[in-house]
Amino acid sequence: MNQKEYFGFGSIRNLKDILKKENPNKIFLVTGKESYEKSGAKEAILEYLKNYNFIHFNNFSSIPLLDDVKNGILTFRKEKCDLVIAIGGGSVIDFAKLTNILSSQSSDAIDYIKNIKDIEKPGKSLIAIPTTSGSGSEATHFAVIYVKEKKFSVKSSYILPRYSIVDPEFTKSLPPKITAISGIDALCQAIESYWSINSTLLSRSFSKESINLILHNLLISVKNPTEETRLSMARASNLAGKAINLTKTTAPHAISYPLTYF
Repeated sequence: MNQKEYFGFGSIRNLKDILKKENPNKIFLVTGKESYEKSGAKEAILEYLKNYNFIHFNNFSSIPLLDDVKNGILTFRKEKCDLVIAIGGGSVIDFAKLTNILSSQSSDAIDYIKNIKDIEKPGKSLIAIPTTSGSGSEATHFAVIYVKEKKFSVKSSYILPRYSIVDPEFTKSLPPKITAISGIDALCQAIESYWSINSTLLSRSFSKESINLILHNLLISVKNPTEETRLSMARASNLAGKAINLTKTTAPHAISYPLTYF
């Protein structure tokens, strides 16, 4: 799937034209709990949603769990949503990706999560709007989910969001600790992609630029952020996402799974 990408301060304004083009009957709006309002995303997004029907869904854990995704699927189907907007960090965007794609499949969600069956149908159009500079989830065709303390990665070309809006404005409210953690996440992904046996000239160009941007901007973004450093970290995160989208991650990422859960 080809993705339409909008990047930079004020890029959220493109949402108006996207909605006009998609003309949805009902939107499935997936957000974090506190971050949605603190980031300024709520105030920005409601201006563009005022003429559309939507259901706001944020009833899920800080990491995507199977039961939460199943509840999302039930709501998505019941409300007959035909467009998804995900606003938040990587877990929020992954949750939206999973709910969207698995809602369109004919078998039980677990069959696709455990690779018993391949994803065979596309979901609805999804607009990913990150509020952190770290996961790069808006640029990848996979999503992670935990099933009984075990982490799975669901992958399909259909999972890549149709649109991404990377507006660094929504990262301005991030506290230093979250800014640091998010930045290290992007750095790890860029490094893993660079040394991966699956790396290509294109993926290495993405990961190399991401690493350079992070090394020059992360510390300032944590201690004394400016619009320039926020913009650079948003670019770095997106590039790291594009890099692992081509190569996947490596062993350190797998080691992190139990650390994340427990």
